[in-house]
Amino acid sequence: MSMFAQQKQPTTADSSLLEKARRLGLSLPLDLERLALQRGCDYYQRDLSPRIPPLGEVPLSNAELAIALMAPSLRPTAREIRLAAALLGAPDVPPNEVAGLAVEEDCAEVVRYIAHCGYKFEPLNSFWQKLLDLLPDVSIDATKFPHPTRFVEMTGIDRGKVGLATRWIRPRQALAA
Repeated sequence: MSMFAQQKQPTTADSSLLEKARRLGLSLPLDLERLALQRGCDYYQRDLSPRIPPLGEVPLSNAELAIALMAPSLRPTAREIRLAAALLGAPDVPPNEVAGLAVEEDCAEVVRYIAHCGYKFEPLNSFWQKLLDLLPDVSIDATKFPHPTRFVEMTGIDRGKVGLATRWIRPRQALAA
């Protein structure tokens, strides 16, 4: 059975980050997804049942939210890994925080995979190389994770020009009212 098809039975055993999320009143993993959408990951918008009360400000950094979405004890789906990858692409995410949390939460493999993909599509973005340098050199089984093209928008025709254009999917900035 694939990692994505397994039944979710969330636990917070051995995860200080998931314990923190629960102490903040989050229902795991659904509120993690809601929070990512609230923070601009609307590329992955889907119909979710309303949360009562609605989520307000939650004191989790984007790095913490991304790593929580990939916590092994929550058995992350491809969708949750893609949301995490988008959050890792946010401009306010420090690579040292991500690397430390990835090791602490035992998800360095998936974070390294995302960083490799990010570097492949954005070799001039120093974040990805810094993150790769900080992560342990673990072997990656890419068959367990979404295809690299699932982290980017791709087009064959852009403004009348034929050619492949890719862009890493990131949280969109909230528009001023």
